[in-house]
Parts: sequence; C-alpha cells; structure tokens
Amino acid sequence: MSVSTDKNFKSKLSKLKAWLIEIYGDCEIIPHADSIASGFSNETFVFDVSGENVTESLVLRLRPTGYQVFPDYDLKQQASIMKLLRSKGLPTPEIIFENYNDDILGSEFYIMRCVDGEAPSDNPPHHMDPNGMMGRGSPDQRFSVWSEWVKNLTELHSLDLTPNELLECGFKKEENLLTKDLDYYKKFLDWGMENQEHPACSEAYEWLVANKPSIQKTTLCWGDSRIGNVLYKNYKATALLDWEMAGLGDPLMDLAWGFAVDECNSLGLGAPRLDGSMAQSKGVEIWESKTGLSANNINYFRILALFKFSVIMVRVGKRLIFNKIMPLDSDFHINNFTTEYLTNELAKVRNL
Repeated sequence: MSVSTDKNFKSKLSKLKAWLIEIYGDCEIIPHADSIASGFSNETFVFDVSGENVTESLVLRLRPTGYQVFPDYDLKQQASIMKLLRSKGLPTPEIIFENYNDDILGSEFYIMRCVDGEAPSDNPPHHMDPNGMMGRGSPDQRFSVWSEWVKNLTELHSLDLTPNELLECGFKKEENLLTKDLDYYKKFLDWGMENQEHPACSEAYEWLVANKPSIQKTTLCWGDSRIGNVLYKNYKATALLDWEMAGLGDPLMDLAWGFAVDECNSLGLGAPRLDGSMAQSKGVEIWESKTGLSANNINYFRILALFKFSVIMVRVGKRLIFNKIMPLDSDFHINNFTTEYLTNELAKVRNL
C-alpha cells in the first residue's frame, strides 16, 4: 500500500555501492530524482549504476527495518512470486540479485531491472492529480489503463499453477482459506489497535464472518491489485508491482479490491472518478467472459476489501500521528475516509 514518505538511505547506499563494485568493478550510483518516494510497508530506491562494465537502471527493494505496516513481511516470498509469474509470461520486473540476510545492507533485499513506465499516483489519489498520467490523459487513455489492468488480472486468474510451483512461493492449497484470511486480518487489527476497539472494523468483521460465501476457485491472488500498482508506457501496461499482499483465495477478491479501493480513494474523499474510469459492471463483464468465473459475490468481496483497507489504515494512521503529520490526539487511525466508506458500503449491502 503505497504512501509517499522520505527515508534516509545514505548508510545503506554506501554499503550498496561497495557491494556493486565487487560485482561490476568501479562504478557510481546515481539516484533518480524521485527515488526516495516509497511505501510505509517497504523501502524502495531507484538508481542508475554507471561504470566501465555497466550502465543500467535498477530498483532496490528492502525489507523494512523500522516501523512496519504489516505484522509480517516476507520479501523472499514476494520475489518468488514475481519470478514465477514472469516465467508464465506476466510482466513482473526481472529480479537480478537477492540477499535474505542482513550482512550486506543491514536488511534483506532484492534488486530488479528498472522498467520504463509511470503509475497512476496514490498521493494524491490519481482522481485528484491533474498533473499525473491519469489527469493528463484523455478518457480513452484512462480506459486503456483500466482495460490493461483487467486483462492482466484475467491472465493471472487463468494460470494453472502446480502444487509445487505454489509451494515454492510458500503457498499450499487447503480448506477454509477465506476463514484463515479473515482470522489473519482480525489478528492484524488487534495488533494494530493494541487490543483496543475499532467499531467500524469490528462491525464489518462480524458481517463478513456471518456471510462467508463458498470459494468458487482457489488461485494465486495479487492482493493489492490496483491500477496504481501497474506501470504504463503510452497507457499500456509494462510491469505489475507490489506483491506483498499476495496469497491464495477466490480471485474475485482481486477484482473487488481494484474497484472498491479506487472508489474509496475518490468518492470516499468527495472527488468524482475521472472520465474514462472503468465502471465496475464493465470490469465484471470482461473478467467473467475471460475467466469463465462468476462475480455474483462481488459485494461480499468489496466489503472484505474495504475491511482490509481500513485495517491497514490503522497502522498507516498511527505512523502519521507518530511522525506528527497528524495531531498527537488524533483518532485518524480509527476515523478516516476508509472507515467511513466501509461503513456506508456495508449499510448499502445490508439493504439489498
């Protein structure tokens, strides 16, 4: 979940340069101008490495060593997923170096080749960013962004991955996956709230437990499946990013997440969706026709998506308060646009 923040990479960059010199010979690291923009849940650094034996743009992804949004963070699993999907023809970035000890940079990391492209902005949300790629684009170009996202979702959800391939990524098909997913986010909520009450999330959790549908098919799900986690060049997808929320489950979760979170980040903030944004009904039509699956339970998975988003915002909100971006007496981690949108959407579903 990407939220712009500044991180001090000086010490790690010095170690990175020394390590790259061992690989490439004498070289320099040249940071990209916007390379310190990264998420609270990860540390990402984009740079050029230049020397007699190398000239390349690379991306360093580090396991967070300080504040964590998620209670656990498996960087190796993320890399394994990306490598598997790349081998299946999906446009995930190519990983060229991996180290899952802290003996080189002080934390686990992997390095990817930089992919040319631009992502719809998260901060501010792209519906409110006239200078971003979506704000600059025409309605047809914006629709192309959404179409590319749905196309890649259908390809992901149509993969027939073997048990061994899933096991290499740390996943095993088993019963009650939805129950386990709910249990994970309930524990995540309790951890984030330090066992204090969160009325909106508690109400949603009770409804989700009481109304669980059957899973129609178990597939690898992206998790944070948003157009903001895709790079585009000329409004065509070039890379699928951010697999930290990936897991096994009903693939309808990915489709619901993309639309529900986009609406929350626009309508939930009082901003209309940009002209050319794909309607959920159109996304459902394409997804169903390409996968042969049903989206009949999409309302359930929309509430699940907004519940998860609200749980994540507990930790994001506490970080904003801790960093004094929000007042110390703020209750933003409990009462914010995500929880308000969750409450409103749950009321609508209950009235159907």
